[in-house]
Amino acid sequence: MTTAFLIALILGTAGSAWLWLVHNRATVVALGLRALAAMRWRESSRFVIEALEGQGFSASRLAPDANRGQNADLLLNRGEQTWLLSFKQGVDYRVDPGMVSQMSAAVRDSNASGGIIATLGTIQGELRKNPQDIELIDGATLWPLISPLLPPSLHNDIMARARRLTVRATGVVWVAALLAGFLASLLIPDAVVDPTRETTDTSVASSVGADGSGQGESSSVVESPAIAGTEEEQRRDIAAAVGHLPGIARASWATRSTLVALVNADASEQQIDGICNVLAPYEDLRYSRVQLQPPPGSEAPVRFLQCNWG
Repeated sequence: MTTAFLIALILGTAGSAWLWLVHNRATVVALGLRALAAMRWRESSRFVIEALEGQGFSASRLAPDANRGQNADLLLNRGEQTWLLSFKQGVDYRVDPGMVSQMSAAVRDSNASGGIIATLGTIQGELRKNPQDIELIDGATLWPLISPLLPPSLHNDIMARARRLTVRATGVVWVAALLAGFLASLLIPDAVVDPTRETTDTSVASSVGADGSGQGESSSVVESPAIAGTEEEQRRDIAAAVGHLPGIARASWATRSTLVALVNADASEQQIDGICNVLAPYEDLRYSRVQLQPPPGSEAPVRFLQCNWG
């Protein structure tokens, strides 16, 4: 469950952060541009002109002038200069090189100082660095300029709609994160084993010998694991061998250098010697610290030791 919780927490937090920091802003822009596209062209173009006033432009004429070129919808003044503005209202509109060429021709025919093509849609990437005196403004760039000029009621409605959509998406993200965490927990078992769990799966290796009178005498036999494989494999072999010792219910590695042995009662010298005998053949792990953990409910203290190899 710990693995599932951590995975769900990481995925859910990352997804929520992206939704509120990135996706919510993009949603506000998309809803705002669609609101502008739903207006009449004259109303929407007035917001564009007001936005350009912050850059020193002023409207000279708000009605299209056919004599100044079919793409020059509006005439702007900037000091003593004359500029042409072409505003395309559709959010699906895409400014292409042909339109830029037509605007350039209209600027030359009108003896204007420059031209502006503004759209609620997008602009082809290669046109953003065009060498002509044409300024291109797409919807994503236009929205921050127009947003403060909108009526408060319209602006608040756009923000509220974007917030509702983001809240809904956040819920979906957390459901998906919890599901991903649950599925991952089935594939990735917890790496840390609690040595104090009451439920243990122990096995004791014993051999039964017979004396001359035929009476059986049992004695514990611990086979030293084969010294082979990686260090992690050797750790598993050591834990398995120590767990088979008499009086030891379970053994596991709390850290890379600490072996925890869950003893059934207060540890005896025989158990300590048995643990050291298991560690002895492993050159890289024989100096590991051993933690003798008493059983649950016992008043015996936890003991730590390290085998002395002389």
